[in-house]
Amino acid sequence: MICTACEKAPAVVFIKKIINNQVSQAALCSSCAAQAHVPLNPFDPLQILLQNLAKPSAPRVRPGATRCPGCGITWSDFRSTGRFGCPRCYEHFSLPLQQIMPRIHSGAYAHRGKAPPRAPGTEAP
Repeated sequence: MICTACEKAPAVVFIKKIINNQVSQAALCSSCAAQAHVPLNPFDPLQILLQNLAKPSAPRVRPGATRCPGCGITWSDFRSTGRFGCPRCYEHFSLPLQQIMPRIHSGAYAHRGKAPPRAPGTEAP
């Protein structure tokens, strides 16, 4: 494919913009991409790795390393049974729980279960 800007050199960068459901496409050679300040490889794996290493991560809880102050259950106990021992467990293990919540609820961070038909705040059928 030939560059859409200079119509001379082969295109090495392909740009597709969608704004207000209007699609525009461009194919640029390396010199036209440099003039437009478009990176030749925006998804450089080394650059992505370095950016991810610079980000602070949430502290991970080692299994058995910490216990809930309310009931004494450990994170490994929760992982093996799938149940917490008391309401304080949700606060104490909030960080590791947030990490596994999307896997438990198919990508959601909050449970969206059913409510009884006559529960307060719901309409009767």
